[in-house]
Amino acid sequence: MSTIDRQRITAVRAMEALGYAFTGIEWKGPGGAAAAAHPSLVDEADAMHALLVLRADKLEGCAAGSEEEAEFAMISEILEDYEAKRWPDGKVPGGKG
Repeated sequence: MSTIDRQRITAVRAMEALGYAFTGIEWKGPGGAAAAAHPSLVDEADAMHALLVLRADKLEGCAAGSEEEAEFAMISEILEDYEAKRWPDGKVPGGKG
């Protein structure tokens, strides 16, 4: 067995341990029961989300063409992507909205 084959096998095992599953066409991220099996990962991701929201709030309204504007755009895109995956229905389960 080649080194690349060993690396691939190790990578697949790591992905599966994190709750990802390969459908034969694509990898599906952890969700539902898989996310519940890894609550610390979800908690850490939510904490990172909160920090990015705070940073975006500080950068909002920065000067056009500035480095801050580029950072704000990048953070906004990351937040939108995360929120779409974390809360696909647009709301927190059991939340107020």
